[in-house]
Amino acid sequence: MISEGRLLRIRRDLGRAQPVLVRLASFLRVEIAPGLGAEVETGDDHLLFDAAYAERADDAELRFWLAHAALHAALLHFDPPPGRPGDWSKACDDRVNALLRPLGFMPPAAPVTERHAWWNRTGGEGGEAARRRGGGAVEDETPSDAMLQARRRLWQARVRQAVGEALGTGETHGGLLRALTGQVADAATHDWRGQLSAFLQRWHRAEPHYGRPSRRAVEPFLLPVLKPAAVHLLVAVDTSASIDETQLRAFWAEVQGLTGQMPVELTLLAADTRIAEGAPWRFGVGEVPLWPEPHGQGGTDFRPVFEWMDASGERFDALVYFTDGRGDYPPEPPGLPVLWAMPGDLKPFIGPPFGEVIRW
Repeated sequence: MISEGRLLRIRRDLGRAQPVLVRLASFLRVEIAPGLGAEVETGDDHLLFDAAYAERADDAELRFWLAHAALHAALLHFDPPPGRPGDWSKACDDRVNALLRPLGFMPPAAPVTERHAWWNRTGGEGGEAARRRGGGAVEDETPSDAMLQARRRLWQARVRQAVGEALGTGETHGGLLRALTGQVADAATHDWRGQLSAFLQRWHRAEPHYGRPSRRAVEPFLLPVLKPAAVHLLVAVDTSASIDETQLRAFWAEVQGLTGQMPVELTLLAADTRIAEGAPWRFGVGEVPLWPEPHGQGGTDFRPVFEWMDASGERFDALVYFTDGRGDYPPEPPGLPVLWAMPGDLKPFIGPPFGEVIRW
């Protein structure tokens, strides 16, 4: 085993650089494996180092492999398509390393033999790795579809947790965040709930104020109390003919649920090619936002919502726009965070020119 002190130091340094990576890495079993047959082995639940390699590698090199293995699992690389596992492995390594380089994690200068012990439907690289470790025949490692789906769901939940925690620190790299949330959103139709919650939690902040002190407080000191500040959220809903009514109500139910979990001051707009009659609808902190049943037309133009926001003079913390994404976008991004909630079955999918995307 890697000494506890050295492993803690590596993990601590990783956490200082990128909190989301150290959280993902915490789900991996990290061990020394004498006679591994490769210098490093990555899998969906482990990171193994050959004893001789671990002895000569410095902390920065081992820290790179910790981040590298965590991203492999988080991006669901353990479920390769059938055939040509070597090409899949190289493509996955290239993607992970491209994400790590801007964060200051550089691959080792000298070549290192990495082996991927990934599940796959054909017994490809994962099965071969198991046979080499066991020195002979082993039972077929190929998992069932149910096992693969269970592993995918497990890592999707882990990614949501890690991203949600890291967003609270404000230190998550944008490219890394997009890669993680985009993979989770594409992998499962209903993962948008966790992403929506994480997006709103980012603007759920606490503000100090002076209130009645505790009876145990020592006079004459009056200590500040943290009071949650309300999120001022603008929600825009595309009411064009392409929006499915069932999905729309499911999304709105989720918005209602989230307003009960945190203080939210909500302003609702509905629009197709223009703002719907009667808009905006406003809901204060503690109010349950009710769906006003606006009527829409066939086309979609996103610009009226952004024009209304600029003309209103109001300060919003964020904008959530529920739409299928087919329409005319503003030429420039606004001066606030935007979250686009779009159907997960759009093919081909072309993302909006700015903001974050969740797929429902």
